Amino acid sequence: MATLRVIPAPAQALLGSDALAHVVTRNADGSPQVSVVWCGVRGDEVVFCTEGDTVKIRNLRRDPRIVLSIEDEARNLAGAQQHLVVHGTATIADTVDATLCDELCRTYVGNADHPTNLKHSPTAVTVTVAVERLAGNGPWTG
Repeated sequence: MATLRVIPAPAQALLGSDALAHVVTRNADGSPQVSVVWCGVRGDEVVFCTEGDTVKIRNLRRDPRIVLSIEDEARNLAGAQQHLVVHGTATIADTVDATLCDELCRTYVGNADHPTNLKHSPTAVTVTVAVERLAGNGPWTG
């Protein structure tokens, strides 16, 4: 599938906020695996850091297809919660992007030197998602 050329500004804003992303990958038997990550956006790619020995990373090494679901605080005119669904293909860098880790810690907990900062882990990796399609309920679907 072709990569989306431009992530619309409302989707960029949500991806750059402190909204958590639910990451869906596929287990070897095809069943879904869901986990939660802090994510950010760089250009037109979604990025996150995680430990390299997690189920989601093992799944992505086998099958790089990924879906992220991010819930917005806003509701639409019908009262439904807005949410962004990102479909894409993941690339794993076997090193951690320390700058990204600091940015995510500042966004999510207000402190780049937070103890959960993955830049301190020797097994952490950086995941970059090439966005292929956006869906969900919000201004990014128009």
